[in-house]
Amino acid sequence: MIDYRMSYLIDMSHKVGHSIQELSEITGLPTETVIDQLGKIDEQLQKFSYEPIYREEDKLYFPKQVADKWLELHFGKLETEIFYSEYERQALLYLLTFTADEDLSVFHYQEFFQVSKNTILADIKKLRERLTKYQIKLDYSRKKGFYLSGREEDIRIQAHQMIAKVVTSVSGKWGLKKGLVKYSRTFEADVRSYLFETIKASELVIVPSRIEETIYFMVYVLRRAKSHSIKLDRQAKERIKELNAFHGSQLFLAKFSTILDPESEQFYFTLIFMTITQGEIRDTALEFLLECASQIIHEMERLAAIEFKAYRKLLLDLFYHLVPAFFRIKYHFSLTNVLIEEIKEQYGELFALTKIALHPLEMLTGQAIPDEEVGYFTILFGGEIGNQRELNRVIRYKALVLCPSGISSSLIMQSELKELFPTIDFSLTTTVDQLESLAESEYDVIFSSVPLNTQKKMYLVNPIMTQLEKNNLIRHVQEELLIPGIVVPSIDEIIETLLPYIELKKGVTKEKIYRILNRKMIKKLKVKEDEKPMLSELLTKEMIQLTDKTLTWEEAIAYAAQPLKEQGKITDNYIDAMIQKVKDYGAFIHIGKGIALPHARPEDGVKQLGMSLLKVEEPVLLLGDPKHEITIFICLAAVDNEMHLKALASLTKILSNKENLEKLLVAKDQETIIQLLKEGESL
Repeated sequence: MIDYRMSYLIDMSHKVGHSIQELSEITGLPTETVIDQLGKIDEQLQKFSYEPIYREEDKLYFPKQVADKWLELHFGKLETEIFYSEYERQALLYLLTFTADEDLSVFHYQEFFQVSKNTILADIKKLRERLTKYQIKLDYSRKKGFYLSGREEDIRIQAHQMIAKVVTSVSGKWGLKKGLVKYSRTFEADVRSYLFETIKASELVIVPSRIEETIYFMVYVLRRAKSHSIKLDRQAKERIKELNAFHGSQLFLAKFSTILDPESEQFYFTLIFMTITQGEIRDTALEFLLECASQIIHEMERLAAIEFKAYRKLLLDLFYHLVPAFFRIKYHFSLTNVLIEEIKEQYGELFALTKIALHPLEMLTGQAIPDEEVGYFTILFGGEIGNQRELNRVIRYKALVLCPSGISSSLIMQSELKELFPTIDFSLTTTVDQLESLAESEYDVIFSSVPLNTQKKMYLVNPIMTQLEKNNLIRHVQEELLIPGIVVPSIDEIIETLLPYIELKKGVTKEKIYRILNRKMIKKLKVKEDEKPMLSELLTKEMIQLTDKTLTWEEAIAYAAQPLKEQGKITDNYIDAMIQKVKDYGAFIHIGKGIALPHARPEDGVKQLGMSLLKVEEPVLLLGDPKHEITIFICLAAVDNEMHLKALASLTKILSNKENLEKLLVAKDQETIIQLLKEGESL
């Protein structure tokens, strides 16, 4: 697409010529970029059979179509090729009303979307139904035309959610731009330019993947703020005023002082900045989130029975992501996570544990954490768990991992690549926008989730790869970079190799063999994930004990661990280590609801993965503390940070289900406990 700054040329008279230097000054682009952009515009003009840019000596004259058909030139599509989905029409209809300066009628909507009156009436009816649950009304009066009524905060949040969804498609983005062009053909470009200036001047670190939706939201809010102000409570204002981004908000809004009173919106725009700003450790107003990050890590360690070795690095990474997440959740700004279903499918157990570990954030915001947000925290923890695998590597190549969604979103991609290619150094990670700031000498090869125009060897990978995709990537990288190891042939290569030496039965074709092999390979590659045992597979009858003995907490842990010791899964040292951990770190093994999860490090005496359960009739007080009354001890012997996660995810489901938990706490025999564990796995 054409650079947004070229839109400053739209309003120029087609009768007046300009030199390249003048165009550079008007757009703020280097002369080389201007020449390149003019070439693209000329290509589009010719593509659509419009008049080309006219040259006379050193002056350039733009045909009238540059202004009239700017959207077509910008997107490289004719308007007749744009088709809005039903949701896009209703969202854009809402946004048109959101910024309306004039009395809007059904005819205005018809003209904008080029659809029938009946279609618009149907859209209005469905939109009104959708808005009802948010206490927003799409009203109509002869005097005002269509307008929105309700709490201004709710009206704006609904606009943000709609923008976040429609901005992901070409038709949606076209509609957003078209809705603005009718008021000003350069206002969006102004907002973009001033925003980037503010980010630089305020030294804010922005999450790249949120920029686009935020720019459009800012543009639409600035249009609406001329006539609709928003009120925040005094306590919120005091907290917002302390943030570093508050100064950035003031700088930004000062550019629009001719159309609105900056003071009326400076607090709200600070919130917008905070939803896309990476946490800044020097911002003292955010110290409470650093503490929250620490609590979440400890909660994750407790629930997943793991210990993060690079604690400080994880704390900072989590804090950087927690800051925008807190402001999004607290103030109801939506987050689009297109990978959420894949995250749930491939990292289901980690997702379940992360959701519970985020309880401190839930308490801070007073809001349930949306799955889309949980997904990004899952990626963060998953990447860190992957990074903790100790690999003895001889580094031959330095790779750059690129992801448009920010540093934290690339962690799982980075850790999986490390496992696939142990002879490549994957320590260098950045975003696409920051690629130019890196010297090419710093890396030999690029692994990116988006296509790039680069001279370096590049491999396009999905942020979350299927097993088959991993298999194909291994083959390509080994073939092209000559990485030591066994090259896994493709299915096509296997078939082509075998065909000269076999005779196909009647009715059997090459395509049929391909389908069978493909199914077999996918099934085989899934085995590793399926090796993670479920809770009921670990807590079998012989690993479950019930007792009416009166025990101290140390005796209870030793008693609970006996089945593991008898089956040779742990040593005596491990039992001592579990008890010592509680003495050293307190009652961290109490995971809630009267259930304790004693465990220590694998190197403390674990020989094989295992779990054992002890249910006591008389509750045991951990460290003699009445706040930590334990009825069930589940000893965990983990061999690494991952193999036990599926089982623990099932345990957290049981803890989260009040009915099943109560049944478990009053169970009188092994069979009942086993049945409840199996039911918990299917929740």
